[in-house]
Amino acid sequence: MAAHVSKIAESVEKHREAKGDHGRVLLSQVDDLLIALNLCPAGSKNEFHYHKGSSQSFLCVEGQMTVRTKETESAEPVAHHLTAGMCVLVPANQYYQLHNESDKTAILYQVKAPGDQIVVEGKGAINNRDYFTKENTEKMRQGTI
Repeated sequence: MAAHVSKIAESVEKHREAKGDHGRVLLSQVDDLLIALNLCPAGSKNEFHYHKGSSQSFLCVEGQMTVRTKETESAEPVAHHLTAGMCVLVPANQYYQLHNESDKTAILYQVKAPGDQIVVEGKGAINNRDYFTKENTEKMRQGTI
């Protein structure tokens, strides 16, 4: 496979036209690496979870984001407050939560190994397709999940 070049601004604009200010914009993917942008509107929040066997990084491109991490399900979370230009690396099998506590959309540049399973706090391992449904995605966008 040849190298792949992504036009980030164009990709974000196309996504916003089609789906609004929430969701993931896939920029590139090969067998062992995925690069995407996460658009997180004001107030959006997901559940504590991790992607089985996959470390990942988030670079805040625009806005502000709180990333909470914890090594086990019962551990106390540690809050990491990101602003544009800051990044966080979440080790494999460590729980994390993204929460946009600001009043503006945040954009995160995400890099991780692709995987098929997500482990959600209190719910265990779930197939990605069964977890990332339209209903769950809407709850995350609204911060009600």
